[in-house]
Amino acid sequence: MVNLVSRVAIIGVVFIAVAYQFIFKSIIFHTLGYGRKVSSIKDFPDVRCEKITELGLEGCEDMWLHEPTGALYMACSDSQSRTQWLPAVGFLNATGRGLTDRIAVLDTRGPGRLATRIKWLSVENFSGIKGDGTMNLHGFDIRHDENTDVLHILLINHRPPIDSEHGEPLDATLIGANSTIEHFRTEVDSDSMRHVRTYANALIQTPNRVAWVTHDSFVFTNDHSGKVGFRRELDPFIGGGTVGYCNQSTCNIGYSGFKMPNGLVRGRDGLIYVPSTLDGTIRVFNLSENHHLLKVNEIKVPLPVDNLSVDKKGDIYAAAFPKAYMWGKSSKDPFNVAPPTAVFRIRKSVQENERERKPHLEMNAEYIVEKVLEDDGSVLPGSTTAVHDAETGRIFLSGIMSPYIAICESTA
Repeated sequence: MVNLVSRVAIIGVVFIAVAYQFIFKSIIFHTLGYGRKVSSIKDFPDVRCEKITELGLEGCEDMWLHEPTGALYMACSDSQSRTQWLPAVGFLNATGRGLTDRIAVLDTRGPGRLATRIKWLSVENFSGIKGDGTMNLHGFDIRHDENTDVLHILLINHRPPIDSEHGEPLDATLIGANSTIEHFRTEVDSDSMRHVRTYANALIQTPNRVAWVTHDSFVFTNDHSGKVGFRRELDPFIGGGTVGYCNQSTCNIGYSGFKMPNGLVRGRDGLIYVPSTLDGTIRVFNLSENHHLLKVNEIKVPLPVDNLSVDKKGDIYAAAFPKAYMWGKSSKDPFNVAPPTAVFRIRKSVQENERERKPHLEMNAEYIVEKVLEDDGSVLPGSTTAVHDAETGRIFLSGIMSPYIAICESTA
């Protein structure tokens, strides 16, 4: 009996040691960021950043820049309601969901105070929940028609679950959100957007970000293995999530086996870039003729990554979490906890001697990963998106929980 107990104890110790080495150690130190040293924005002397607090731009998960005009589109909410209803992190109190989520448009290149250059798009032809016209926004993408001023907007909309027969609310903690992808049409300089159609499909389970691939099709990330349940709770340890494809007639899963995929983007090279919140890896894909993703490369980023964006030159900007555990705290108390943030630029070409001149540079196969910003939470928001305007050099930062945005520009 003593020998049996000893053997069980030894096996247990070995199992715990192996689990720590290969699972928990990575989660504790790499993903959550415990013990990680974080730079201050002061360590980037050629950059000046400013908090923008007076515009009411709270809880802006995602942004998109209209390159020709500098109009910055943002999917915003209010930070307090995000603490109640945010299915991506398991906040499923539908009674506390935001009722004022909408798209903001900021003219970033015009004259005068910023307060005179912001507008909020009104919504047309959209019923919302039982006719209230509301949405609960997350990631989005915009496609600009090449020959017109028409913009096609795809929005992630985390609707609360409603009984289709009786119209009564269902318990979201048991079945999750009833998320959809909404297509709206607007025009440059317009004050409104008109609803075109809703994409609702059983494969659109936990959508996080969407990206146009043609004029009538798109890809999207499911950031978890399921809406609720025990398997979802295991995602941080064993991974979970998919990338799906939809056109006007059908949807399919294009690739599975991710570690919590997040804010994917279609690059100017036509490739699909999918970041991981768990390990910081950006997987690079081709979209096949049968609408599946074919992996062609990987990019290692030193931190967990949220959303990606692409600038006019084709460079990719990644918002990252130096200390994800601090972001977790801020998600419950966004007005009092300011988590660190970082921004990386990813590009394909570099001079051989550039690594020596830029200490934040990392070689990554054919891609170059460079940290361009980092802050301990003093100035920058806990950013989920960073957008670069190649015309002006400015970087715009926003966060899904943050009560403000920030604008950074070069002083060199």
